[in-house]
Amino acid sequence: MSSAVAISELAALQPTVTIIPTLDLRDRRGQEDVADVEKGCLSQGEVTPAKTKRDETDQLLVDFDGPHDRSNPVNWSKRYKWAIIILLSTVNIVTYVSTKILKEFDSTNTSYETILVSVWELGEAVGPLFTAPLSEIFGRAPVYNAANIVFIVFSIACAVSSNLPMLVACRLINGIGDASIALNPSIVGDMFVQEERGLPLAMVGFPPLIGPVAGPVIGGYLTQNEGWRWAFWLSAITGGICELAFLAFFRETYRPTILRKKARALRQKTGDKNLRCKYDNDKSETGWRILRHAIIRPAQMLVKSPIVALLAIYVSVVYGFLYILLTTITEVFESTYGLTQGEAGLAYLGLSLGMVTGVLLCAATSDWWLKRQAAVHDGQMKPEYRLPPMVLGGVLIPAGLFLYGWTARYHVFFIVPMLGTTTLGFGFFVTTIPLNAYLVDAYKVHAASAIAATIIMRCIVGAVLPLAGPPLYNHLGYGWGNSLLGFVALVLVPVPMLFMRFGERIRERARFEVVE
Repeated sequence: MSSAVAISELAALQPTVTIIPTLDLRDRRGQEDVADVEKGCLSQGEVTPAKTKRDETDQLLVDFDGPHDRSNPVNWSKRYKWAIIILLSTVNIVTYVSTKILKEFDSTNTSYETILVSVWELGEAVGPLFTAPLSEIFGRAPVYNAANIVFIVFSIACAVSSNLPMLVACRLINGIGDASIALNPSIVGDMFVQEERGLPLAMVGFPPLIGPVAGPVIGGYLTQNEGWRWAFWLSAITGGICELAFLAFFRETYRPTILRKKARALRQKTGDKNLRCKYDNDKSETGWRILRHAIIRPAQMLVKSPIVALLAIYVSVVYGFLYILLTTITEVFESTYGLTQGEAGLAYLGLSLGMVTGVLLCAATSDWWLKRQAAVHDGQMKPEYRLPPMVLGGVLIPAGLFLYGWTARYHVFFIVPMLGTTTLGFGFFVTTIPLNAYLVDAYKVHAASAIAATIIMRCIVGAVLPLAGPPLYNHLGYGWGNSLLGFVALVLVPVPMLFMRFGERIRERARFEVVE
């Protein structure tokens, strides 16, 4: 697809609101079925006819104008949807922390290197607490744009920081501005029906997770030649370009927000105050109450849903181990193999290769396996059909840790420990991408909150656990230190198997639902 064609397509598609004539609405009163508003949401892949239906409170519920309504994101052209996927895949990819920062500020406290990585993760843990639930109130577009602006402003603030405390504070808020990890999978769920989500989920899930790996490769040479501040300037520049593209082309994808706007336009057009969207909240609820419920929804899911809780623990442990590796790999290859800073940055290419391979596997097999299982089970597309790759990832992650640790311990040729990181990177991605796909399929319009719940725990562990990396390796060495991590990872292998077997039963039990 040429970029010129894609951009022209983007510019041509403008948001529209289809108005149902007043007379038609009134003639059909009392003739339509009562809307099914159980749990307040529909399946993302389901498109219902554009009818106004009388609910229990004698309200008329506004819906899309039939299965081919172009205002429904699932009916947008493939070219436009894939242009949006490409745009989402380029957001906030460059992040880097250099040892030269300490030298410039005349600091000998090497813990700042880990803190500057961990504080970013802490910011990414805090951000989804707001971006995910707010996107389920106001829509994806305004929240994403606001977060992008925060990211750009504080990337610049990092670049001009005059001392380490200022840099740490700006780095924290910089992480809060990364909305991509919580909103990208949810936007895919908005635009694609269930059996078409595998490839786009793999694509949008790749950049936010590869950033900490690609950053050192790009930033290592950039810092070596231009200084560490230019790593942050590069983040600000790329973020600014992406935000301009968002402002120009990105349309609202969240169906409740689209239908609320449509219902509001109909009320203004017809003067009928009974017209409302099926997703509208009870009029007796105050704006503050609605906001409070939305903000605490990720925490509710984390506490009340065993699926979200166990998957959050699983991915948090895996992510924490990855960040221990990320915060120590440069030191390992510089001290053990005598590589320069730029050359040590290339050690991350092993991780990158594994991650790219993992993405390709998920992209090629996710939808294929879902359709195959649906054909065997009378057309039922269960979210649990997304989970088999997680079993493979669960086995490969400890294998990669063992290989990396013991070959580094005995100074085996540096390509061999890089193969260990490749295995780890592959296992990491075939774990996280199916997990996000499962949550999008299972939680539908509240997928952003479900993903945010896992991100919160994942990023907190990713912020704290790397602090244990240097003491761990100092006491146990690279061999037994990584083996300890590998043994813990082995304990978690049965988790996806558990949900493949019992996940549907757990999801259907009412006491595990989030109550609002």
